[in-house]
Amino acid sequence: MELLKVKNFASVTTGGTPSTKNKDFWEGGDIPWLNSGELNQNIVKTTRNYITELGLKNSSAKLMPENTVLIALTGSTTGVVGFLTFEASANQSVTGILPSNKHFPKYLFYYLKSIRPKVLHDAYGGAQPHISQGYVKELKIPLPPLDQQKKIAAILDAADAYRQKT
Repeated sequence: MELLKVKNFASVTTGGTPSTKNKDFWEGGDIPWLNSGELNQNIVKTTRNYITELGLKNSSAKLMPENTVLIALTGSTTGVVGFLTFEASANQSVTGILPSNKHFPKYLFYYLKSIRPKVLHDAYGGAQPHISQGYVKELKIPLPPLDQQKKIAAILDAADAYRQKT
């Protein structure tokens, strides 16, 4: 099993927020836009906010594909992990680890959830704990072969489904 830094097996991106003063960036938008609180869904299936194509082009917001693993960077949601089930953008408090051919995203999702206590311990700042995109890129992840990652994720999916039923 390899122990690799996130930056060595996946691309990492952080979101952005179009100016809320410009209605053309928000009104009638159809591009899903997440805030960090929405990562509390775990498996992110919905969002309350949408931006326009103009808002996407005129801000640091970026589209992240389905199966992106999301991690909150700041505040009470620091270290909360979400799994994106649709293409979306997010605010600057959310970093996305994009899918790659070296990792199974659901495996990474579960692994990052398991290390949230470590992430919170490493966070800096008093009232508002914070981690950075650079911190996420440097996280060392144990990466077994892809077939094993898929098996581990399937077991954890089944356990989660059972937990939700009971």
